[in-house]
Amino acid sequence: MKFSLDWLDDFVDVEAAGGVDGVRRLLDRAGIPIESVERRAEDAILEAEITPNRPDAMGHRGLAREIAAMAGRPMREFAARYAEPEGSGDTTEQLTSIVIQVPHLCRRFGARLVLGTEGRPATEIVRRRLAAVGAKPISAAVDATNYALWDTGQPLHAFDFDRLAGGLLIVRRARRGERLVTLDGVERALESSDIVVADAERPVSLAGIMGGLDTAVTDATRNVLLEAAWWDPATVRRTARRLGLHTDASHRFERGADIDAIPGALNLAARLLLEAAGGAVAPGLLDAQGKLFRIRRTALRLSRLRLLSGDERIGLDFAEEALVRLGFSTERKGRRISVSIPLFRADVRREDDLVEEVLRVWGYDRLPSRLPASASAGSVQEPLREVEDRLSDAAAAAGLFETVNYPFVDRTADEELWADWLRLTESAPEPLPLANPLDASRRHLRATLLPGLLDAAARNLRRGASGVGLFEVGRSFGAAGQSDHPESYESRRFAFALAGERRSHWSFPEKLRPADFFDARGVVERLLEPWVAPKDLRWKPARVAALTEGAGALVRTAAGELLGLAGLVSGAERERRGLAVPVFAGEILVGAIPSGAKPFHFRELSTMPAITADLSLTHPMDLTWEELSAFVVGRNLAHLESFHCLDRYEGPGVEGGKIKTTIRLTFRAVDRTLEQEKVNSEVRRLAAELSALPGVAFGA
Repeated sequence: MKFSLDWLDDFVDVEAAGGVDGVRRLLDRAGIPIESVERRAEDAILEAEITPNRPDAMGHRGLAREIAAMAGRPMREFAARYAEPEGSGDTTEQLTSIVIQVPHLCRRFGARLVLGTEGRPATEIVRRRLAAVGAKPISAAVDATNYALWDTGQPLHAFDFDRLAGGLLIVRRARRGERLVTLDGVERALESSDIVVADAERPVSLAGIMGGLDTAVTDATRNVLLEAAWWDPATVRRTARRLGLHTDASHRFERGADIDAIPGALNLAARLLLEAAGGAVAPGLLDAQGKLFRIRRTALRLSRLRLLSGDERIGLDFAEEALVRLGFSTERKGRRISVSIPLFRADVRREDDLVEEVLRVWGYDRLPSRLPASASAGSVQEPLREVEDRLSDAAAAAGLFETVNYPFVDRTADEELWADWLRLTESAPEPLPLANPLDASRRHLRATLLPGLLDAAARNLRRGASGVGLFEVGRSFGAAGQSDHPESYESRRFAFALAGERRSHWSFPEKLRPADFFDARGVVERLLEPWVAPKDLRWKPARVAALTEGAGALVRTAAGELLGLAGLVSGAERERRGLAVPVFAGEILVGAIPSGAKPFHFRELSTMPAITADLSLTHPMDLTWEELSAFVVGRNLAHLESFHCLDRYEGPGVEGGKIKTTIRLTFRAVDRTLEQEKVNSEVRRLAAELSALPGVAFGA
């Protein structure tokens, strides 16, 4: 946004503020950076970056206020600039009227009449200054409104008064089917959500955005009605975006204009029009009021000021002076200041905002740089956050890479096959829709992390990755909660996906192999080990449409608490995600993990050699590995160090409904070398006891 240094000098002594370089430094310190300076013979044009929360600085007067406050210089006297021009003849109130039908959306509407003007251009200084800031001079009336806009920050509009049916203005909602040809010559279809200024017959202006072509001033215009109003920012923003219109007026109204600037802006525009085009001003300002604003008040405490600034040098005397410079009204009350917030500072609402204003004037560069005092080394205030961090660290140590996915999904397209899993976890029985989705294909909040993680795996595989190991820690939405605690509707989860080539360990030189179910199970057991020992986990088959039947399992604690699931992604889900290779995935319910991590226990490694023995048995399919493992552990075999499933086979040579399992047993003593016969004796005892189980047999 461009500003003229010569124009700013009308309000503050720019030479005393350090000239163009000094002004640039002061505005940078004020949080309004100057992107460039174009030096001219008698002027300098500043290109300023005005943030959306500072519409008060979108006019020369508001920007000059910032310069004066930062420089500690007084503002020049400018009351005469906005004084009411001398009028004659019938009053404005006698000649026209204003009706506000939407008082919450138009809180103030002011109007002035300038009668008997001639079609002459604006004065030379008005045209020169408008050209300097990039506004094209058009006519005396239009230039007067543009000048007032760039001077005060308050947008105005000029009507040809003789073209207003009934000689009145009505502020109302547009009626469905109404149309308006705006100043750019485009016919606009209006909706009932739009606010218009209308005469007795039809809309004549799109409120806060652009006027209508039928009532625009021309060289033939003799009687001009100048209007300035306050419009609801959200309404202007919605209409402007729907119609694809962005104007100097909408840019300011969308951010919140200064309702108190209306009379002064109208008086300035009327005086400029008189100076250029002659005529006479009708006495009186027509000032219609909608729903009035209440003056906002808050207090600034010395204790809060020093706590946030960390600087004991700042006192209330300086704070009060700084706030007054910025246009605030103050009253000292002991160790606090009662502050009335001006309406042009809609961004200031609470005490901390006042502290920021004071520190802008003080200078952030003057604040001491030191860490706040702490009584301890610090801790995690949220217990589940610590659990999530440990899960992430363990997953990264296992060779998985973290990913972050959008929480927005289409429940029908993305989570349909996971419905059984969502039902088990009591998650989102109904989709949770977004009120204003950014993407029509992502209009719900996710109830599980798995679909997004599988999409990420698919993208990596499509780009040539031979193997993928991904994980995500995040929130799902739709858990049974309490309305008093919105966070209770969230569920914290950890999900992972494995696909393609895997290596048992990074240090193993073995050939890469495809990922399998045991990789997925191993990930779950490794992640949960700090809280639940692998031997205390209970794995049961899972019936979830997104997992291959017979290759998916739920994992629970010994007490039956559901912790998660893992398994091979089904063909239907793979096809939906575009996954060309088998993928194993799982999800852990972070909130279900037992509280309190178990302490680590270390024991000395034996230097004695181990003896291994393989035991093959045929057993019914419904005798699970978990049951076999529990049986082996319960035999308390002497010196049994570990055991694992070496092979499982079903097919020719094995009776239908049965499976052949080979168990590898490892025996080792801590203090001596074991005798083979004693190991054989323990293996024979185990085989004998296994034979007593229904359907278990050894041999061919």
